[in-house]
Amino acid sequence: MLLFFIFAIPGLALGQSKIAGKISDVKDQLKLSDATVMLLTAKDSILTGFTRSDENGLFSLAKPDTGSYVLIVSYPKYGDFYTEIQSGVDYSKLAIGLTNTATLLQEVIVTGRIPITIKGDTTEYDAGSFKVEKNAKVEDLLKALPGITVDASGKITAQGKTVKKVLVDGEEFFGDDPTLVTRNIRSDMVDKVQVYEKKSEQAERTGVDDGQREQTINVKLKEGSKNGMFGKALLGGGTDDYYMGQLMLNKFKGSQKISVYGLFGNNGTTSMNWQDAQKYGGDSGVSYGDDGSMSWSNFTDPFSGQGVIGVPKAINSGVNFSDKFDKDKHTVNINYKYGRLSSDGNDETITTGLINNKSVKNVDTENDQHRANLKYDLKLDSLNLLTIRGGASRKNLWSYNTREAYQFSKAGDISIAEITDELVKNNVNELNFSTYFTHKFKKKGRSFTFDGQWKRNEMNGTGHLNSSLKNNDLNTETKTDQDKVRNNKSDVLGASISYTEPLSKIWNLVVGTGIERSTNTSLVESFNNDGQGNYNQLDRKFSNNYDFDRNSSRYKLAIVHTTEKLKFTVANNFNNDKLKQFNNYTSQGITRSYFTYNPNVSAGYSFTKTKGLWMNYTGKNQLPSMSQIQPVLDNSDQINRYLGNENLRPSFRNSLNLNYNSFRVLTGNYVYVGGNISTERNPITQNIDTLNGINTYTWNNVEGKTNTSLNVWSGVYFKLSKKLGLSNSPQFYVNMSDNYNMFNHQLNKVNTTNFNFTYNFKRDTKTGLNFDLNFSPQYRLMKSSLERNTNSNGFVFASNGSVEYFFNKTFKVYTNYTYSYEAATKAFDEKFEQFLLHPGVSKKFLKNESLVLDFMINDVLNQNKGFSRSASTSVFTQRRYDTIRRYYMLKLSWDFTKMFL
Repeated sequence: MLLFFIFAIPGLALGQSKIAGKISDVKDQLKLSDATVMLLTAKDSILTGFTRSDENGLFSLAKPDTGSYVLIVSYPKYGDFYTEIQSGVDYSKLAIGLTNTATLLQEVIVTGRIPITIKGDTTEYDAGSFKVEKNAKVEDLLKALPGITVDASGKITAQGKTVKKVLVDGEEFFGDDPTLVTRNIRSDMVDKVQVYEKKSEQAERTGVDDGQREQTINVKLKEGSKNGMFGKALLGGGTDDYYMGQLMLNKFKGSQKISVYGLFGNNGTTSMNWQDAQKYGGDSGVSYGDDGSMSWSNFTDPFSGQGVIGVPKAINSGVNFSDKFDKDKHTVNINYKYGRLSSDGNDETITTGLINNKSVKNVDTENDQHRANLKYDLKLDSLNLLTIRGGASRKNLWSYNTREAYQFSKAGDISIAEITDELVKNNVNELNFSTYFTHKFKKKGRSFTFDGQWKRNEMNGTGHLNSSLKNNDLNTETKTDQDKVRNNKSDVLGASISYTEPLSKIWNLVVGTGIERSTNTSLVESFNNDGQGNYNQLDRKFSNNYDFDRNSSRYKLAIVHTTEKLKFTVANNFNNDKLKQFNNYTSQGITRSYFTYNPNVSAGYSFTKTKGLWMNYTGKNQLPSMSQIQPVLDNSDQINRYLGNENLRPSFRNSLNLNYNSFRVLTGNYVYVGGNISTERNPITQNIDTLNGINTYTWNNVEGKTNTSLNVWSGVYFKLSKKLGLSNSPQFYVNMSDNYNMFNHQLNKVNTTNFNFTYNFKRDTKTGLNFDLNFSPQYRLMKSSLERNTNSNGFVFASNGSVEYFFNKTFKVYTNYTYSYEAATKAFDEKFEQFLLHPGVSKKFLKNESLVLDFMINDVLNQNKGFSRSASTSVFTQRRYDTIRRYYMLKLSWDFTKMFL
């Protein structure tokens, strides 16, 4: 017995001082011989031990008595395995299974958090792996994530693409306004952040990609954050009568979410971004959507903040309710919003190139909107799901515009001068309803889907137009004094069915058909003054009474392949469209029929859980719209007139998208590369005729020509120093395009190229000095074959960022800045340069640091000047407009929370 203990004790000690185990294939348990086994110091990655597994997959390494180490096991065509080795732990009986990176990630999850994983076309960030300030919001978290940028207005760009939707636990939160999530939800409530291109609801249910995608972020909350109340109250007052206020209140209880918010201010920070297709204000042109519906393009959108001139006074409020009940059988999401916006400002626009003109206008707008939406999901049972959506909105739009416009000859003389003042009042009502029903059969993969949709847009408007047009070339002068009546109505009704049949475990066949009918009426009446102050004489030249009907039928046949690594869809879509427009004044009509083939191929390959490649190809016939075939005449801008072309034919557009994402667990490096190439054969382009002094626009197919566009982007994120909290991210973007149009019946080819390099340099420790800096040099080239002496080639440099210095965790000074420089070009012989600096000081109070007093200066150098430059196939445009400049503001905010588990 004594001899047993004498020999057993050394044996036990020996067992605890070695690292040993067996390496095998995790799926079929094959023994993996000659696998590489390395032991490295955790601090500086120095190799301290090395061996290979024997023919039975066994290995053994000496284990040092002290210190921390990392064990790495690798094998050809298998994912690497690594785990931490600590002193005082027995590692003598390790069982290591290798297959792919999935196994690696499972091991890492045991020993640490994975910052980023790639799941098909979804990039998932672990929120806890990224440091943000206490009481920070989701927006602050997004700024810390590799591959995601957020600008001052809250616009989010992920992997080079603008984010259109931000969801909470997969559900919409106040509809389409991302900032109501990013500036409302606390970052410490977030578990995961997912970035992906969301397919249409029909594509998600049928499994057939229809090419419709929106860059989307889904914020997944922690389970412990789904029970409690939280919110924020803010009030700010400043010099020159600037003010702002916010109140956000949220109550979460399990699946139930109730939220109320109210925002007001005149400093442009109410984040009103409803992304409404409808714009508001003075221009009342009618356009047609792909489904044949009408929309009315007016000047400013009070809820997007885009197009606003001057100082906007805004109110934005809403309430949201969502819940699941009866064991998740019923899911309800309801929201209501009210918004109001008024603004007054001046705008100067100069165009040069093939057309040379200048306009100066004052725009005064007052708009408000009510909007309500409903989504209801009913799980009838495990095989049947019904979704109902409904929405309604009412908009009251008012604008008064005064404008002076001048057209110049090549010699620089004024050829046409127009002075206009216009009053517009519009009331717009919108209704929509849709239903989706999916039945899954007992056979796995077999399903039936039905969807039906109806929507109505109706506008009733009045206005008054006063204008004078002087044509120096023709020595004529025309005066207009008219009352306007505009009544438009659009109804779209559609339905489709789809059936999916599994051919095997990995192959599915999808067939479907659908019909759609749209009916539209457009009445525009212009009444001249009879000389006695009565507006009762109908001007038929600028009055229209059109009916526009469209009947469509669709057919699809698709094959879907799905495995763990590879997913792809090949879809064949056939459309039969019949269009009819009837002029009720002349009793004349136009009919057109088109039968088109529109293919789609999408594929995604996951090399590992942190590396994936995605591809999508779409071929689509671009049908001419009725506004191109027969536009509604409008004399509010008599320098520019639009005529139709009854002989237009569809063009065909090819589009190929590629995206690659990779994240390396050991280094924390993140890489993304993407590209898009598109071609359009026999494109429908504008023909501009200036021979009669005014600009007359018509539409033509450019026979035998192809418009092309190429976009390539890439970026990499890596840490420079973990100890100092330094990271950086170089990004590259290039755009090249060739486009054709006709000018005075001559073919014009326009080449554009844009090279853009962006470098992000960041220190993020929330102690001492922190900064987040972006530097973006660009070079733009644009040349026209008809106007070789005028181009828009030039250097552009942009930089923006923030700098903070924390004296302690509750007191900091900071500044945000934006620098813009655009060199002079042949088109515009003056450079543009401005530096916007917004410094401030912030102090936190209370034990939980939830009360913040903030003093800031907006545009301390008083350099903010509304400015933009753009280019099209015919002209270069420069715009200057009134905007918000320097002011001082004191703000007090309180973040409150009460979580109960």
